[in-house]
Amino acid sequence: MNRSLFTLLALSMAFTGCQTSLDSDDLAGMNTPKVEVHFNYPGSRQVNGINPHADDVVVQMIDRANATIDFAVMGFSRRSIVDALVRAYERGVHMRFVGNSRHAFGTVRGYLEMDRLNVPTQVGNQNHIMHDKFFIIDSRFIITGTGNITTTGFKRNDNNWVFIDSGQVAADFKAEFDQMFSGRFGFAKRNQENGNSYVVGETGVEVYFSPQEDAMGRILEAVENAKESIEFFIFAFTKDQLGSLFISKHREFQRYNACCDPAGRGDVTDDQCLQVTCETPFRPRYVRGVIDRSQLHSNGPYHEVYRLLAFGVPVRMDGNDNSRQPGDYQAGGGRQHAKTLVIDGNTDAPVVLTGSFNWSSSATVANDEVLVVLSGQNVGGQYADYFDYLWNMAKRIGNRYLGDRPDSATGIKPGSVVFNEIQWDGYNGLVDPAETDNPDTDRADHFVNNDEFIELFNTTPYMIDLSMWTIATDDDFAVGLYPGTVIGPYEHFLIVDHNTEAYDDLRPHMRGGAYVGADFVMNTANDARFLRPNLHNARFKLRLLDPRGREVDVAGNGAAPFAGGRRAVGSGEDPRDQVVYSMERVHFDCGDDSSCTKIRNGADPASWAGCDLSGVSEEVKAQALSQVRPERQQHIVATPGQPNSGGEQFPREDPNWRAPSSQE
Repeated sequence: MNRSLFTLLALSMAFTGCQTSLDSDDLAGMNTPKVEVHFNYPGSRQVNGINPHADDVVVQMIDRANATIDFAVMGFSRRSIVDALVRAYERGVHMRFVGNSRHAFGTVRGYLEMDRLNVPTQVGNQNHIMHDKFFIIDSRFIITGTGNITTTGFKRNDNNWVFIDSGQVAADFKAEFDQMFSGRFGFAKRNQENGNSYVVGETGVEVYFSPQEDAMGRILEAVENAKESIEFFIFAFTKDQLGSLFISKHREFQRYNACCDPAGRGDVTDDQCLQVTCETPFRPRYVRGVIDRSQLHSNGPYHEVYRLLAFGVPVRMDGNDNSRQPGDYQAGGGRQHAKTLVIDGNTDAPVVLTGSFNWSSSATVANDEVLVVLSGQNVGGQYADYFDYLWNMAKRIGNRYLGDRPDSATGIKPGSVVFNEIQWDGYNGLVDPAETDNPDTDRADHFVNNDEFIELFNTTPYMIDLSMWTIATDDDFAVGLYPGTVIGPYEHFLIVDHNTEAYDDLRPHMRGGAYVGADFVMNTANDARFLRPNLHNARFKLRLLDPRGREVDVAGNGAAPFAGGRRAVGSGEDPRDQVVYSMERVHFDCGDDSSCTKIRNGADPASWAGCDLSGVSEEVKAQALSQVRPERQQHIVATPGQPNSGGEQFPREDPNWRAPSSQE
């Protein structure tokens, strides 16, 4: 029997008193404190979902309630559970309800029913969300998890739930519930200092309520202590600190694998392996994860997945399309909604972290959330198996051509897309204090845009999908390209910085940016939390990476940029008396060889030259100037979105030609 289905059956019998297949030993153990976990399997679409009816178990537990039910939920419309609560109320069970303020002023079935019955209710966290999902039954049984109490939560989204039989854990949850029921939400709550840690049967249980208890700190601690594997399936993921730690652990594990694999040492030196202790037998160590599509789209490059991909962490996009309108991941379901981390899941010391707690700043400092930490081989093994189910169903985040030749001959290679022109020090009439050694410079100037841009070029006769590509430095990533981004054959792709002035709610959009006709605009909302290129003027290096972290092109070598930059006009004493020149790619060094097609390596200084419009035709010059706003034209020498001033000698008439990089 499927282990998850067996777990469900055992739990159902334990909490309903069913004796059909229980012997005396089972009956004797009914009152033993225990932890059970449950998962739903909505499948990749409606026709192949397997749902073991977690809500039926919740209903059975509610129907067995004798005295009290306290529950804190946000989404609250699942008819079977609402009806079970109504039955409990009618038989005299004392109930209290904490909800989310935004849901209370609508037509949500559960909220309306509790109001009709006059169930004592408190709603709150007006500025953020009351995001908990838990029930406390008879001061003994806890139901909590990642899913809302909705049909979507139980039937269509990927979720998991934890059922705990422990008076101690129930008391911990009740203390949290009492705070919210008294009107304390978010950062107004107080840390109860109850120890957070329990032993329930064979499972260790820790409980952290956010924001007053350090849930994110516990997650970071668990990741830092991971010995062999880190597997995550997450809904919202915008917490930089956690993303950085995943990257750090990935590098640590990659070094271990390279040094210790008996099949052959990887590309590491003896010195690099001196501090690595190899275990016998060798087992590869890894970090990998599954992310939700809808959050990827809604968070844009603020999502941590771009950073993970830039540094080679294996990540897949969830394969759940079990929505009310298949193909539309926003149309009621079809989401990877869990917030779950499995540490060392297949070892003898696994740790699982799950609950309502998303990996975001709001969850950390403002929302009402719960994080449950479970340790024990039985629980860890079940979560590891569930991760495998999600991983195998998930979609690879990969690159492809969109042309009519999907065979291996048209696969992405170094040089397929290249950095073509870069404005690494844009003009704005002000000195950027981030790029000066003068400590007296007005720091407010930093918020004025430097009008930087990055231009890519497709060197092939095929359309290329740039979805989830990244542009990174050696230390971090600078640009993440949204799903659905493409570049046509021999086309330029212009990425510009959109943040031109200090953030103002009444004036959120760019008004005076230098460039028009961009293909990809960063930070269109002019929000200080969102990314900007911030190209470094002294330590310049950019890496163009496909979604699997493979380097497609590079610009610079980590020293000063090779060409371009500011030049003074006249006295040069006033920053406004300056002209900025872009850095353009010199693609070929063919001499008299007309058949030469090897593109120069972008890390070679000879591959770049400053833009110079003096020697080009008036037509090219006019095209270049048309991409720059008139008021900036006298200060900018560049060809954004246009052929370089030195020309681009690509044989566009030959559909079979491809330009391999010198990096191949």
